[in-house]
Amino acid sequence: MGKKKSKEEIRRLMILAISALMLFTLVSCSSSDDDDDKKADEKPLSGLPVIMPTLEEVPWTQTQISFEQLHNIKAEEGNLSIDLEQPDIWGQIYIGPYPFEPQNSDFDYVRYTKSAKIAEGKAVIPLSGVYVPKYDANGWMEGLNPGTPTVAYRLELFKGDSSDVGLYGSLLSLEGLEDGTFRKMPTVIDGPYITLLSSNDPGSMTIVWETDEACSGKVLLGTSEYKEEAGQTTKHSVKLSGLTSATAYEYAVESTASDGRTVRSENYTVRTAPEKGQGSVVFAYSSDCRTGKVGGGEWEYMGVNLHVLNQTVAGAYHQGAQFVVFPGDLVYGYSTDTKDFALQLKGWKQGMSPFWRTRPVYTGMGNHEICMNMYGEDGNLVLDKWPYATDSSEAIFASELFNPTNGPEVSDSRRPSYKENAYSFQYGPVAVIVFNNTYWTTGFDVSSVETYGGCPLGYIMEDQLAWIEAEIRKAEADSTVKYIFLATHSPIFPKKYVHSGTWYGGDNNVRAYTRKSAADKVEPEAYGIIEMRNRLWKAAAQSSKVAAVFSGDEHAYHRILIGSTTPVGVYPADDTDGDGVLDKYSPNPEFTHPVWHITSGGGGSPYIADFGETPWEAERMTSAPGYVLIRAEGGKVSMEYVSNSALGTGEVLDEVDDLMAVKKMKK
Repeated sequence: MGKKKSKEEIRRLMILAISALMLFTLVSCSSSDDDDDKKADEKPLSGLPVIMPTLEEVPWTQTQISFEQLHNIKAEEGNLSIDLEQPDIWGQIYIGPYPFEPQNSDFDYVRYTKSAKIAEGKAVIPLSGVYVPKYDANGWMEGLNPGTPTVAYRLELFKGDSSDVGLYGSLLSLEGLEDGTFRKMPTVIDGPYITLLSSNDPGSMTIVWETDEACSGKVLLGTSEYKEEAGQTTKHSVKLSGLTSATAYEYAVESTASDGRTVRSENYTVRTAPEKGQGSVVFAYSSDCRTGKVGGGEWEYMGVNLHVLNQTVAGAYHQGAQFVVFPGDLVYGYSTDTKDFALQLKGWKQGMSPFWRTRPVYTGMGNHEICMNMYGEDGNLVLDKWPYATDSSEAIFASELFNPTNGPEVSDSRRPSYKENAYSFQYGPVAVIVFNNTYWTTGFDVSSVETYGGCPLGYIMEDQLAWIEAEIRKAEADSTVKYIFLATHSPIFPKKYVHSGTWYGGDNNVRAYTRKSAADKVEPEAYGIIEMRNRLWKAAAQSSKVAAVFSGDEHAYHRILIGSTTPVGVYPADDTDGDGVLDKYSPNPEFTHPVWHITSGGGGSPYIADFGETPWEAERMTSAPGYVLIRAEGGKVSMEYVSNSALGTGEVLDEVDDLMAVKKMKK
């Protein structure tokens, strides 16, 4: 397997690498005849493309209360009551109007005005904290707002003596009755969000939201109504079409239960995308806001560092970003329970919602976006959860997030889908290609991949790589596209995680493994990770329009210029002893046009300050949390790294006046 991996890689993983591995059987179709055995080996397999371990499964979840417990809240007379159905939980509940004074801004936020103790998993809190004249900042009692009165509630939970269960939160809509009591209304607990808003179809967009009970839904757009066709459901999606490009519209969503109770959102203003090639573009890029289980408070919110995410969202909004790209480590993830993984993603959406109400957010998968089967006494073997169509990391990600479905088709139908985790879109003159190099992950060690099958972190399967190449060629030939950006999670050229990424210290032996026949074994893909990396970068570097390739994962910011004189390693020429591992690092003359590799992983995950030894050098590195801001205007495309400091100063820590200027250097 080439060179032994260093302790640095092991240190960054949640659990120590697997110590002893055995080959196990999934299904074996055998025959007493040798010829029949050979035919069985050659016959395509319809079952799992991995070998199922016979080790004991280990359950693991991040959140400690369920979606159902979180929403077991009622309006009774003049109070709210909640029952978590766990008598060993105690803590505090806070409530406040949501959104706070919505008439002032489209950017939603909450201010808490009342609290009560949680004891034995239960609490009662008076609604007088928000529904009396003294605290009626939203004008509910005077009917000043079109939206249904809604309170946000936050739970600060502990278990037993002092064990921290974390922060959780959601919403509850109410109707005040003439006798001074309240009744619960259907509640929009997720959304509304603006999705599929791009120049691919500038006259349309899709608005999605989720209610806590089955409702019919519609979108009110100016004087027009767009009704949902799904009937009574909890997950709502309404496509708006026939709109004018680059035009502002006011919208609200309305949800009606079968008994006629109706809840209406506040009014929001959304602007349609410009025509292809038209207008200036501002967007933000960030990743890695998953919790690190340190810091407490909003640093530990449903698997998310909500504290830093809020700063990113507010900063991007303030800077006029028209959309956000956020590929990976949204949440802590690493869950064996599909509902737990989904609940964490809902927590992330809550943090992003003030921006998302009026502007689209495009997401990608990271190594922490994993819903898994975990095995072994120490849980040190992880495989993507099956059945893949419903329970895989990719399936849950697609069910909770909202991205284009124009990505690649899998060449092996037994594997998870690429739908909504690899895709492309255009906004004005900018084309964005989001790809997934944490796909079908087997962890935590490369040897697990070799034994059971799946992908190592950073590897790109042939079917997806061919799609990326085709997308770049298509954008290169499109006269409406001036700038191309690629975005993924694991760094192509790492500076911290030098024994993973799309690098592994130059070890081309690292690759995906698949159970390709009825034989009880997995087989390696034809190309190693260095070959795939160089092929990917060749596609980017031979385009005259690729401004940058974005990544995350390293919980820091850095930028590296990769061109035809950068020592990167060429395979097989630099493998002088034939063991599959690079012994020297030659420049790649096929990297014709220099391209920036920009890592922006400062979204709030635990910082890591040490940088590893690599053949390439970074021109700027910082562990300060922040986000990248891109401006494509005035005939150039500029980049800033904006700090999310504790004081929220928004200081620019790094900048490039024009990312395309290096193309003239032919470096």
